[in-house]
Amino acid sequence: MNTLSAAWLLHSRPYKERSVIAEYLVKDHGRIAMVVQGVRKTRSRSAHLIQPFTCSLISWRGRGELKSQTAVEPLRSVQLSGKTLYCGFYLNELLLRAVLPGQPLDGLFELYELILKKLSETRQLEPVLRLFELELLDLTGYLPDLEFCAADGVPVIPDRLYKFSPNCGLQPVSGNSVRGGCFSGALLLALANRDFSQPEYYQGYKQFTRQALLSLVGNKPFKSRELFRTSSKEKSVS
Repeated sequence: MNTLSAAWLLHSRPYKERSVIAEYLVKDHGRIAMVVQGVRKTRSRSAHLIQPFTCSLISWRGRGELKSQTAVEPLRSVQLSGKTLYCGFYLNELLLRAVLPGQPLDGLFELYELILKKLSETRQLEPVLRLFELELLDLTGYLPDLEFCAADGVPVIPDRLYKFSPNCGLQPVSGNSVRGGCFSGALLLALANRDFSQPEYYQGYKQFTRQALLSLVGNKPFKSRELFRTSSKEKSVS
């Protein structure tokens, strides 16, 4: 691939003595892993480009799953710190687990850019993360219909309760008492409309997206979530 393509670095790990294997989200190509040679040697001129939240123009060669980077030119980067930094790590980790190598998903590159921009500009992190999760579920085909019941196509009613199963979609729950693992129709419709204006729904939003993501990424713990929790505990102690 001799043509330069825009790519966001998601992750890198050491490879041999002076190189790294870099995981990129490449526009129109999806997730690609490639060897970047020489960036760990002293005074490497391109070492600063192998950092998360950095966008570059890159080219590569190779027919296997692991490519070799042939050129790189800097474009831009996004500066994240504190909680937004851990949220950024979560985005990257989620993409690495949800997107197969070489799987092009229309709009994913633009979605990632949008969410990074939002993270860098706001302190309201919950709506930004939920938006990313919902849109990623939609792009990968794992987002259920949030406005209609799966079995009979009956519209979701705001004041009713519903149970969600990744295999069966939304199903109404009889009775009006609040039950664990159930979601109000109002909450589900807010998610369908990407309406994050009601903070009282934030915990329910998170519970729903985590359930929906299980089929896509499995139940292995996220390292970025643990970093976030550890950081929060350290700050509360200090």
